[in-house]
Amino acid sequence: MTQVDDFIRKLDRELRTGLLSLLVLLVVEREPGACYGYQIIARLKELTDGNLVMQEGTIYPILHSLHSQGLVESEWGASTNGPPRKYYRLTPTGRSALDRGLNLWRELDASSAQVVESLRGAHEK
Repeated sequence: MTQVDDFIRKLDRELRTGLLSLLVLLVVEREPGACYGYQIIARLKELTDGNLVMQEGTIYPILHSLHSQGLVESEWGASTNGPPRKYYRLTPTGRSALDRGLNLWRELDASSAQVVESLRGAHEK
């Protein structure tokens, strides 16, 4: 393992941590009715053409954290096949957090792109 590999692994973990929570909130908001963990995983995979694949060991801690923060509410419901599932729905607080989080993401994305374009774009010319 090189120092670059270590840096990339740490960077990937740090960037994904907040972004995944934001994306989960967005999927929960946009799915008709309440949705369950595997459904969120499948929807994110679909929306990213398979480039964002979450594991159950990733989604459920995120959902638990969002629930404990009061951003999503959950209830057990019947499954068409198998045991009951826990279904999640955005709370009004979650909707507000999602709106503010998306605004923050847009600001950071635009600012980051501006810095990269200014410094890397000038460097590559």
